[in-house]
Amino acid sequence: MQLNSALERLKTPTGLNFGQIALARLETWITAPETEGVEWGHVKSCLFVRLTTKDGLYGWGEAFVLPYREKAVAEIIHALGRSASKLKSISPWAFRDLAKQAAAHHQSLEFSAASSALEMALWDILGKLLNAPLCDLLGGNHNRAIPIYGNIWSTTQWDVASLETRATDLVAQGYRAIKIHPMLNHTAQDAANCVNQVRATIGDDIALLVDLDSQNNADAAIQIAQAIEPAHPYWFEEPIDGSDIRALAQIRKDQALRVVTGEKHCGLTHFRAVLAAGAADILNPDIAAVGGILDLLDIAELADQQGVQVSPHCWNSMTVAAAAMLHVCASIPNAEMAEIYPEYIQHGEKFAFTAFLLEGEYAHLSDKPGIGVDLNVSALHDLCEHHQSTCLSLAEATC
Repeated sequence: MQLNSALERLKTPTGLNFGQIALARLETWITAPETEGVEWGHVKSCLFVRLTTKDGLYGWGEAFVLPYREKAVAEIIHALGRSASKLKSISPWAFRDLAKQAAAHHQSLEFSAASSALEMALWDILGKLLNAPLCDLLGGNHNRAIPIYGNIWSTTQWDVASLETRATDLVAQGYRAIKIHPMLNHTAQDAANCVNQVRATIGDDIALLVDLDSQNNADAAIQIAQAIEPAHPYWFEEPIDGSDIRALAQIRKDQALRVVTGEKHCGLTHFRAVLAAGAADILNPDIAAVGGILDLLDIAELADQQGVQVSPHCWNSMTVAAAAMLHVCASIPNAEMAEIYPEYIQHGEKFAFTAFLLEGEYAHLSDKPGIGVDLNVSALHDLCEHHQSTCLSLAEATC
């Protein structure tokens, strides 16, 4: 598979004049967190974007958000949307140029999340205009089975017995790879014991991914890696904050596990530095926070040149962003497993008609055009705690 093989063709005349596409309306929804009736962990707030053209065509996007920052990201989205609507050519490439100019040398994760959501929506529109799934536009194949893993994340349950039970449940559901976070509320010794006990419970045939959630002590991370090596972890994620590239490179050098980093970062500059330092075996930028699909494809290409894999992070709703993540994974040759949050799936079914099927250790995309996900706006309003709408047309009547 040639990475980005279709992108250059799309930049050249294809009978599609982006300048004739006029945006009419931009809407955002922030859902309320779900804490009641959730068996394992809470579902955080999610932020959705809908871009509508003057002809009534619309595209969906999703931004990565953290608590207390949701409305700030929404405000950036609406400000960027107003600027984008004035562009002569409304395309993912023209929008990325605009976002880069706006970010300049002061790019933040919140800004990148906003640009990610808007670019995602533009790709959805483009796919619908060309009547093709997103991954097919990117040179991939929507029939490609995409390996996945289940992330065991909980805001409430962290004792080892609970982790063992949840891991057993996911294996029974068909997952062949699971991820645990052993350092949350635990000492280093507790974390090592946790990993070894979960491994003993699920057996050696299941891939066990270990996430340390960005520790502050590189020496402690190395000690944990050495202590859990007999459990054969599939990878060793965020052993230290990814901003400390030198320490990350040292950790990779001083222990045998594959190092994963990137979920908290955006922009090509950071990922170039990580690759140049030899600090990672796998990169995991978040599909809804890295800056956009084009940035993620560029990162994947840079990584592929050095034999580094890409496993997009996706702590999002398991609807729009998850579908975009799967399309990207189906389009790049160095894709690792895609991240699935099992606890979020049932919540997403309340308002989304998804475009992918989870079946055991794989996800399968549909042949729907664009990203392929549609949201029930009425249901979304019922779950929403903040809705904002901006008219992007000069004529209010067209909004």
